[in-house]
Amino acid sequence: MFRNDSGNKSLLNRILFYIPRFEREQDQNQSDQFDWFRQSNYTEPIESSKTADEAKQPLFDSYYDFLARADSLESQMTTIGSSSSFTSAVSLSVQDDLSMLSSLIDTHLQTNLKIETSKPTAIKSVKLFQKPYYKEKIKGQEVKVTSWRMKEKMKTISAALVLCLNIGVDPPDVIKTVNSSKLMCWINQSAPQLSPQKILEMIGAELHKQYERWQARARYRLCPDPTSEDVKKLCVSLRKNAREERVLFHYNGHGVPRPTINGEIWVFNKEFTQYIPLSLYEVQTWMGTPSIYVWECSNAGLVVQSFLNFEIDREAEFKKQMEETETTVSVMPNFKDSIHLAACASTELLPQHPDLPLDLFTSCLTTPIKTALYWYVTQKNSCQLIPGLTLDLLEKIPGQISDRRTMMGELNWIFTAITDTIAWNLLDSDLFQKLFRQDLLVASLFRNFLLAERIMKSFDCNPVSHPVLPSTNEHALWQSWDLVLDMCISQLPQLFDSGGNQIGEFVSCGFFNQQIEIFELWLKLNVSSEKAPEQLPVVLQVLLSQQHRLKALELLAKFIDLGPWAVSAALSVGIFPYVLKLLSTQPKELRPLLTFIWAKILAVDRSCQAELVKDNGHVYFVQMLSESDVEPEQKVYSAFVLSTLVNDFPTGQKSAKKSHLIAVCSFVLTDETTRDYANVLLRKWICLCLGLSWNKFAEARWEGVRNNAHQLLLKLAADAEAEVRAAALFALGTYIDAGHDKEGTFEQAIEIDSQIVNTLIKSYDCVFLVRKELILVLNNYLNRFKLNESNEYGIHNQNKTNIVFSKAVATLLDLQNDPYPECALLARHVLSQMLHAESQFESAKRKLIKQIESRIVVLSEDKCHMDTGLVAWCSNYFLKPLLASHGPDSDQPLPVNRQIDLYSNEKLDQHCKILYNYKTRRVPHKWTQPSQMEELVQIQHQPYPIHVKFNPNNEQIFVADIQKNVTVYDNLNRTKLLSFSTILAPNSGAKQSAIIRSFKLINTQHEPIVLTGSDDLVVKFFKPDLHNMKQTQLITAFTAFSSIRESTVEAGLIVEWDETNEMLMCAGDTNYIRVWDMNKELYKDYLTGLKSCVSSLSCGDSFTIAGFGNGCVKLFDFRSSSSAVGIVHSDSASSFYSSTPVLHRTGSMYESKHTYSNQLYAHNSFVLKTCVHAHNNTLISCGILGDINVYDLRYMKKSVDKSFNNEKASALECHPFNRLIAVANSTKQNESIKIYNFEGAELSYIKHREGFMGKRLSTVSCIDWNPNSNEILFGSFDNMITIFRKKDNQH
Repeated sequence: MFRNDSGNKSLLNRILFYIPRFEREQDQNQSDQFDWFRQSNYTEPIESSKTADEAKQPLFDSYYDFLARADSLESQMTTIGSSSSFTSAVSLSVQDDLSMLSSLIDTHLQTNLKIETSKPTAIKSVKLFQKPYYKEKIKGQEVKVTSWRMKEKMKTISAALVLCLNIGVDPPDVIKTVNSSKLMCWINQSAPQLSPQKILEMIGAELHKQYERWQARARYRLCPDPTSEDVKKLCVSLRKNAREERVLFHYNGHGVPRPTINGEIWVFNKEFTQYIPLSLYEVQTWMGTPSIYVWECSNAGLVVQSFLNFEIDREAEFKKQMEETETTVSVMPNFKDSIHLAACASTELLPQHPDLPLDLFTSCLTTPIKTALYWYVTQKNSCQLIPGLTLDLLEKIPGQISDRRTMMGELNWIFTAITDTIAWNLLDSDLFQKLFRQDLLVASLFRNFLLAERIMKSFDCNPVSHPVLPSTNEHALWQSWDLVLDMCISQLPQLFDSGGNQIGEFVSCGFFNQQIEIFELWLKLNVSSEKAPEQLPVVLQVLLSQQHRLKALELLAKFIDLGPWAVSAALSVGIFPYVLKLLSTQPKELRPLLTFIWAKILAVDRSCQAELVKDNGHVYFVQMLSESDVEPEQKVYSAFVLSTLVNDFPTGQKSAKKSHLIAVCSFVLTDETTRDYANVLLRKWICLCLGLSWNKFAEARWEGVRNNAHQLLLKLAADAEAEVRAAALFALGTYIDAGHDKEGTFEQAIEIDSQIVNTLIKSYDCVFLVRKELILVLNNYLNRFKLNESNEYGIHNQNKTNIVFSKAVATLLDLQNDPYPECALLARHVLSQMLHAESQFESAKRKLIKQIESRIVVLSEDKCHMDTGLVAWCSNYFLKPLLASHGPDSDQPLPVNRQIDLYSNEKLDQHCKILYNYKTRRVPHKWTQPSQMEELVQIQHQPYPIHVKFNPNNEQIFVADIQKNVTVYDNLNRTKLLSFSTILAPNSGAKQSAIIRSFKLINTQHEPIVLTGSDDLVVKFFKPDLHNMKQTQLITAFTAFSSIRESTVEAGLIVEWDETNEMLMCAGDTNYIRVWDMNKELYKDYLTGLKSCVSSLSCGDSFTIAGFGNGCVKLFDFRSSSSAVGIVHSDSASSFYSSTPVLHRTGSMYESKHTYSNQLYAHNSFVLKTCVHAHNNTLISCGILGDINVYDLRYMKKSVDKSFNNEKASALECHPFNRLIAVANSTKQNESIKIYNFEGAELSYIKHREGFMGKRLSTVSCIDWNPNSNEILFGSFDNMITIFRKKDNQH
């Protein structure tokens, strides 16, 4: 039995997929096939489960042996594959053959075609509908930004340094060890030559100095050995001066008893003879909020507990008081806005290490580098391990904290990076912002607190903080810190001579280089993770160094390119003020990186625009946009940044106008020969930038008038790229809308607006994105007349605007019935708003509105939403990864900008083209002799089918019926897979009786797309969900023609798809053929030269055959200027029809090569079908009377002298590979299907269905051939769908 049914069926399909390719290759080049076959390991003996003698034999004797085995296997497996359950039993050898043949196919693809078969090969025959607006909803992507901004900036501007030391007298509840430390603030308390009072003053001054290093502008007040009244006066005074800012309260209680459980600390009486308790409740009252407290005493955790309990009591008391007095307050006082740092827990005593200060906790907070060095040396016994190292040398560490080139400066720099990194990795975002970014002094104290926790815990003390921090003392980065300290202190003996003079230069420890390498390695190996690397805060610190800045910016750019989550992570670290400051720098090498980083930041968080404009950062990007030596890809980022700065931000609009942004943008669009103009993204974002810069801002509009911007945008409204056209229309729409301000209401403005609208409504765009923007342009134009401006300009101008006004309304009336639902709904919103505001228009326009009122589908006012979401959707581009992979030898700091499209990758594109050229079609056996047909499948379908199509790469049938439904069947088990209606909305206004006249199945190499053309002149493209069998997507829909002509013979809408050139041909009851270039999504019209309707279209490699209602057949070669060759009636003289384009939207679509000038004979009746058989250079045409003609296109003459069949026909189809014609004859009482070859010989016919007393065929409405076999599919008026095949050979 098969071990995996679905897996083996897939393997079988893959083998059947490739075997015909090898057969064709063998015919084309035998020697090559033998070469690759001999090189494969399938001609060598291999180990297997067979006998030893068999194992010595090669798997295949030759390539022919392989093909023979494949044919035999195919015969077995096709029978098995036809089983719906696919669970038939086969021998193990067949199972092995499956795997073996599949592996051989891989070898061939890799050796000959250089294709990596281990990768998925989802092949797309064309790039049709791969553009983003067909695959995404036109709206902005919702991005969740973590809170990175400080809710309010705060400073600690005052500090009370309360020192209760009582030097020389130990408190009663503290027992000091024999060798306890004598240091306090690194000053010896037991110096015999100094009085206690002098020592106290020195300690106070030193503590003051230490705090000033972290916040120099704060006001520090000493309070040595105070009374409770001293503390009160100081606290009240500081709070009064600080107002709403933060105040620091530092308490050193080494000379007084420990805090009490009643929430009291100790001070002195006036006579200095007693310890006096001071209630924390009172301290809390005097200090107010916000405040920060440092508690340097034993049992300090008890102080924090009591303080927090008092806060709760105060809040409850306040609420109770409010309830009793029945008063309310607008803002509730925040009694809990306090921060605490305590030296130890509530039951712990402070350490007394002889080589470290008694106030070790305070030393960690105020002198972290010195404390860390002393602690590290004493803990590691470094003085014994490093020759010449003494504790005295630690006092001589060279340099200043502010100079990062010195040892002290680098140590402080590294310490800041490490503590920031630890905190950022362990704290949640809000807490990190509050403690490490909101207040400079608080941030410094909490960085140093992390060191204090590590050092104090080494002495079994557990520092306490509020808010509570997670434990950080065992973080891995402390090991890096220890390494840095070790590398620095090992240099000290070499830096100084015996006299203490510096004789050597400090050598950097390379910490930041190592961290940058780690970060770079993470980017290479962990890009799939959405967790930021630990080293991200280190990159922030590296930006401070000019030496490493370029590398740090490059790594930062690569990181934030990973997605919005990465941008949020970078902002939460605090990257914003750094990159803002860098805009004031001049080095050109930073420009591409800075513009990219800013584009990424603003794509995620647009609120940054205020700070950028405030610091004149916009000037930087305007300058980038104006310089000719800047790459267009970099200008794209600048244009996006500037677009964001002026988007719904009047301050940004005014600043941009002063910086001449509109003039710069207009200049970029002036010269079409420049590389800037050639960049599609730049053209699009320049348009959007212009549109946003003058949106609701009349002064900027007139700046645009002076720079002729509206004329440049009108030219781009016919651009080859649909997104550029949409952006140009968006800019023109806001341009018209900006004219409402008082400067824009005079005659010149109205005239310009009318010219714009009159130009735009002359053309039609097949892209719904562009049509939606056109609707908004028309809406803004109609709104220009709501102010009743008739008194401001003459009657003559009123008449001119009335004409354009009426044209705009007429266009909107057409668009309210647009086949694409979103366009129709938007147009109805506009017309409804116009109708609701009818009274605001002047009389002539009110009269027009009254005339067309009955034709408007009125919507309620509250449902009107006039935003297409274009700008937000275009901005999504910058949320995607944009940087190409960067080689190690690249000199470019910023790689080239790439569109994120699977099919834009060059290698994958080449891969797709190769596999497309080797199409995966089964070549059916040739059919040369008459043979009977046998019935395979019969499916009842109601209502009756009018079009049927085989899906050549799957066992599926697509059916379109008379009620405009499309159904997909599995023709193996005859089950319905999917069904959908082509009528998009019951109230769309389209003709409900419109029949699907044309039905095509395209793009079958990738995901089948259904193309329909109906009598209401609408072309629709649907993508059925054949994987999940759920909702079918309408890719796009548009009107093929704006109007048709009256004719006695009507054909409806006839469409043909040219897969090779990605062209859509549309014709019907018109005197021209409209050719849509679906790559550019533009069209050109070609005159047919006949008054009759076009009844059939068929495409060759570079030409199109058209059949007409009068029996004429014409060949069009659209590459040439004279693009039609006449094929006239048999009784007419030879003639030549010249066809020239009606509309010139762009340049010539094809290069002019040649044109045919011979003539062919045609039919005396309505042309039912024309088929081009490209493989045989043959044209088959059939009239409605059933006369079939076969032409040799190489010589432009008949290959069969006389017509054959000559019975009234209802349908005809040619096999795409074999020389076979199937025609359905509809003669009454003689309905049948006949099979002919191209020589006119009848090979078979179908007249009855199979079975006992088989029913006669009803009139056949549609036919299709299976390209992979000789199976014929047809639908008939008796509601049946049937598949027949040649009886003696299933192929």
